[in-house]
Amino acid sequence: MFDPMQSSHNYNIIEKSVRATIEDLLQLQDQVIYEKVKWCNQQDGSSCGVWCIAVVEMLLAKKPWGKCIYDLLPYLRMRFLHKALIFVESKI
Repeated sequence: MFDPMQSSHNYNIIEKSVRATIEDLLQLQDQVIYEKVKWCNQQDGSSCGVWCIAVVEMLLAKKPWGKCIYDLLPYLRMRFLHKALIFVESKI
C-alpha cells in the first residue's frame, strides 16, 4: 500500500477498501498481505499522482528508491503526461 502523505488514517482506509472490494472480487479473502511503502514521502500538495505512479513502476521493476528521485519530479510529470496523451490518442 502506498499513501504519499504517509497518513495512518489513509492507510487504514486503503486496506479496508481493498479488503472489501478486490479481495472479494478475486476470492482472496484473508490471503493478501499488506505492506506499507514508507520510503517515498510527498513533499508538496500536488504531486501525489506522480509519486503513486513512480512507486508502482519502481516496485514492478524491482528498482531501489533513492532520494535523488525527488529531484526528477518535473521530468516524471512530463513523462507521465506524454504517456497519458499517447494512451488518449490511441482511443480516439
